[in-house]
Amino acid sequence: MTENLKKFAAATNSELFDADYKGGEWMCEAVETQETLEQLEESSNGWNERTAMKSGEIAGFPFRAWKSAQAVKGQPRQSMSVVDLGDVRIVLPGTDLTYFA
Repeated sequence: MTENLKKFAAATNSELFDADYKGGEWMCEAVETQETLEQLEESSNGWNERTAMKSGEIAGFPFRAWKSAQAVKGQPRQSMSVVDLGDVRIVLPGTDLTYFA
């Protein structure tokens, strides 16, 4: 996982994950999930609101991104991205990875 995070950090100019800071630290909110990208796509169909999903790749890692999403009524609308780093997927609420692709 460490090599994958280093590649991701380099591709995003360490704006989201800084591999050198304290041995590696997320610079934004990040949540690990075991769900696949396909499972997350499917679950997004049940969200209260969402913009069209965009697919892309950063440093060879596939991602899905929504410019604005609200999973449950009452929660704030915010951008949302999920990147597949191999063994784990990282959900990045408040982040739109299309800006880095």
